[in-house]
Amino acid sequence: MADETRILVLNPNPNDLDKTLIKANSQNKKSGPFSATILMGDVVPSGKALPQTELLESTYFAQGCNGISNVVEEKSLHSTSTLIDIADNFTYVKPPYSIIKLVSGTTMLIVSGTLSKESIDKITQIKTRIDLLFTFKWPMALSFLKSIPQVGDETIDMLVKLIKPQYHFAVGKDEGNVFCEIQPFKWRGGEITRFISLAQEGSGDKWFYAFKMGGEPDDMTKFMDNPFLTKKRYMDNRDNGVDVVVKKAKVVTPEHCFFCLSNPKTETHMIVSIGSQAYLTVAKGPLTRSNKDLSFSGHGIIIPIQHVPHVNDRNGPIRQEINQFQQTLVKAFASQKPFLKLIFFELNRHDNVHHNVQFLPVYESQLDKFPKSLEYRTKINNEKFKRNQSLEFAEFTKENDPRLEDIEKENDYIKFTICTSESEFKFYIAKLVKGKPLDIQFPRRVLAHMLNLLDRVQWDKCQQPKFKEMADCEEFKQFYRNYDFT
Repeated sequence: MADETRILVLNPNPNDLDKTLIKANSQNKKSGPFSATILMGDVVPSGKALPQTELLESTYFAQGCNGISNVVEEKSLHSTSTLIDIADNFTYVKPPYSIIKLVSGTTMLIVSGTLSKESIDKITQIKTRIDLLFTFKWPMALSFLKSIPQVGDETIDMLVKLIKPQYHFAVGKDEGNVFCEIQPFKWRGGEITRFISLAQEGSGDKWFYAFKMGGEPDDMTKFMDNPFLTKKRYMDNRDNGVDVVVKKAKVVTPEHCFFCLSNPKTETHMIVSIGSQAYLTVAKGPLTRSNKDLSFSGHGIIIPIQHVPHVNDRNGPIRQEINQFQQTLVKAFASQKPFLKLIFFELNRHDNVHHNVQFLPVYESQLDKFPKSLEYRTKINNEKFKRNQSLEFAEFTKENDPRLEDIEKENDYIKFTICTSESEFKFYIAKLVKGKPLDIQFPRRVLAHMLNLLDRVQWDKCQQPKFKEMADCEEFKQFYRNYDFT
């Protein structure tokens, strides 16, 4: 029976796995026997050797975020099973997951590596009740609850809502250092879920958890509102400028990336020009609109053809061609619309889905408003919305300034380029701390404030009909034709 199930969960330090396994054996002798021992996180990552400790009870581990040992991978290559016996009582769960039914009747689902939407679809077909869930990442709903969205993955939200496990264990980070046990919550069908995230062994925080399945909660048990059943947190975070959809928490492959030309759903009717390293397209949901002075919105995007999250190498072919697009666009506007000046902006981040540089034209008379709008939105970001990472912008007037080059070479950053003429520029750049939550709409908020277009901050509320997108693209092509180098 499931109520006889005893489970031991540990998050070992991969640099001293044997130490953890010795403790697991000790716990089995002292408090067991356990029906199963689960090792969380990066247990035997790439480059690590197998442990030497002989285990007393069935022990399972999966792939974390740093790959898997070559020895483990070789043992699993030619097996069709999702469970690979690496040694006695030491079993590897092959990606993407395995469902394990214990002798006691308890059923576990262990996620290994990255979980895809296709895997969720397969799990949907399973009729067995799943009691225990083990994942590396947290669900996004709970990561926002604790103001650490960088540890969340929306795919895990889908899985939790699908199976409604009694217990869900995770670690969230590649070097886990936070223990967190969230108050239990109920589902509409009466199911109860408890979530526990373990720190890593040696961190000084709780890194193991032993418990017995079964039994009903007593009358004193306090339940929190189910965070998966309310949309309020999404609206709150959107209003607060938090990057609600942390897309880097899950892998987006080129065939599913809307910026990749290999994606069959790419909206080719919006492409203005295609080079060898990058392409130019009109923006979907543009901030600016066509008017009597410009027959198209002018808001466009320069996108690398290669599926890359960031471009830090100034001298690399991708950045060189992006610069070439920028230079020719500046010339096109200087020649045909000299009263309009371009502003380029980009979020250069290691966890972007696909790097891009956006731009839009503004009246020359409006340029003086930019520093104040940047200062205002920065102050709002830093003082009002504490969950966002704090921003500090530095100003440069020369592109070859060594300090500017150093920032671009070594860091994630937000950057604005103000083109006052074909040869005069101002650069405003802020270094970003990797992994900290960021308002990805920040550049658009700054420019919306500057242009007094506050009702157009959200791009998805500014989408145009397809015929208008096509018309904008054709007008842009004609405007850019004599400057197109591709």
